[in-house]
Amino acid sequence: MAIRYLIWPVGLALALAAPTLSLAAPTCLANGKSFNVGETACLTLAGESHLARCDMVLNNTSWTRIKDECPGEAPKPHPTSISTPTPGPAPTEPTEN
Repeated sequence: MAIRYLIWPVGLALALAAPTLSLAAPTCLANGKSFNVGETACLTLAGESHLARCDMVLNNTSWTRIKDECPGEAPKPHPTSISTPTPGPAPTEPTEN
């Protein structure tokens, strides 16, 4: 009977403490830092950087891409197409190299 009076308060304390552990603020991790939901960070994946926001998706934190470039980053040059020279008159005499 005495054991029940010792175990019951410990069980009650554990039952009340468990929900408080799950109430921690959800955060996203990137670059060795924690970010709260709604904060933004510059993420680099596969050598390319982009701006992302920490969001909640199905009760889990997740990064959502906002922009393809990070602030303060030089814009990437757009790939240019390979152009062919315009046809012109063919040389009639050999040229020296």
